[in-house]
Amino acid sequence: MKNINAFTLCAVLFATAFTSCSEDHSHSHEVSADKQAAIDIHEQCKVDAAKFRSELAGVFKVTTQDDSTFLHLIALDVRLQEWSKTLVKLPGTACNHAEGEEHVHDHVAEAALAELSDAELHELQKEIRSELESLICDLKKLKGEEC
Repeated sequence: MKNINAFTLCAVLFATAFTSCSEDHSHSHEVSADKQAAIDIHEQCKVDAAKFRSELAGVFKVTTQDDSTFLHLIALDVRLQEWSKTLVKLPGTACNHAEGEEHVHDHVAEAALAELSDAELHELQKEIRSELESLICDLKKLKGEEC
């Protein structure tokens, strides 16, 4: 994950160690432009990551294990799993899981993110978004498409 900073990587480590969910503890404060932009990027990342997962699964489905691209697909899948750990619920946002969807949050990482300014949180979400775009581009290249 070339664009993700050390803080994010620490949050990832905590994400695997502490997972649970409780009620939303957000307050009714006005949201700054930077925080809203961070939330918007985060929400779009969730949508685009789900689409990417589906597309990657589709390519896996039609690729045999002896195909030269199979190992590249595995590498993309590993990168996606690592990237997914960086997409931590943003502080002050509500849980919005669909019925039956896994309900897991990293409250330690969320607390660490709460220490960031809204501008820093926005920048972090842009870095996370950039890494997702890199994954999407690499899959397109693997399929012979342009980014």
